[in-house]
Amino acid sequence: MNDTILITGSTGFLGGATVVQALRSGLGSRLLLLARGKDSVDALERIRANLRLLGATSEEAAEIGVPQLLFGDLGTLDTVSADPRLQQVSVCVHSAALATFSNHPSLEKVNVDGTLALGRLLYRRPAFRRFLYIGTAMACGVGASDDGTVTEQLALRPEADHLVPYTRSKALAERMLQAKFPGLPVVMVRPSIVVGHTTLGCAPSQSIFWVFLVAQLLGAFTIALDDRIDVVPVDWCAASIMALALKPELAHDVYHLSAGMASSVSFREVDVALAAARGVTPVGAAYRQTDVRGLADLMPRMREVIPGCNDRLLLRALKLYGGFAKLSYVFRNDNLLAEGIPPSPRLSDYLARCYDSARDIPVATQMEWDFK
Repeated sequence: MNDTILITGSTGFLGGATVVQALRSGLGSRLLLLARGKDSVDALERIRANLRLLGATSEEAAEIGVPQLLFGDLGTLDTVSADPRLQQVSVCVHSAALATFSNHPSLEKVNVDGTLALGRLLYRRPAFRRFLYIGTAMACGVGASDDGTVTEQLALRPEADHLVPYTRSKALAERMLQAKFPGLPVVMVRPSIVVGHTTLGCAPSQSIFWVFLVAQLLGAFTIALDDRIDVVPVDWCAASIMALALKPELAHDVYHLSAGMASSVSFREVDVALAAARGVTPVGAAYRQTDVRGLADLMPRMREVIPGCNDRLLLRALKLYGGFAKLSYVFRNDNLLAEGIPPSPRLSDYLARCYDSARDIPVATQMEWDFK
């Protein structure tokens, strides 16, 4: 039966969470996972270890074996193109990406060239009916909205400015995938800011969580206390992705996996929830909003409240995230909700778990998730 689900990125944060969701939905026998390693044994162990990190039991992780492994990577897809299992693939969830806010030399090779190679691999295969491209809501770039709300629109502005090369590479991959392979049944799935897991907190990944902690320790950042931030947990994203993968028909070709209007939270709510988790008083009225350039004035405070951290690296990181935060985008998710997918949990409702799971991890170590 032609119902195989190909998933890339199973050794990553979102891709791994998507595989866990698929396993818990009883879909283990339908999975085909593209993964690399020293050999197939190593590739399988990398997948299983990541699934366990993301909450899978040993029994669930053991469901992934040789029949589920497509051994290779996005740069060597020619070596697997004749694999007969690809003829049975009906849906692809393309989650693999180089997710970093540094200017990594391989960004376009992985995120653009790799995506096009995958599109070429699946193009015009008879059983293939849906290509879920997991992009980013920030593919819209700077200046996408006058009022801070960004709607689900397929077309991206090619002239849009981007704060980091990563979001530019994801936008370019979207445009080129459509241009190179007309008729490929692509659905653009754009997560907003993915932080933590509703039950595991930040144990699997501390990506971006550290920004909230540092902002509270400094008592200052680029966002106003009553501005909203659009943050979603990885397990909700994974459940939403699998729902989109499995629905017989979809009404749209672009979806924001976002908190949206209903579940986005104010920075004040983050301050209150994080302070409660830390057992301290919220910054509240003492909070100071600054612009990106003004973050440099906080360096003495950084050295005081985050001892042992490379203050220059931290300042560089805060400037990048400060640029995003200052936009205060909320990504509308009307298309997603219309498919019957439930709203995202609010960050303030699971922030304590994030803090508890990361409390003993130095900020410098947490930052490594975002600066590979």
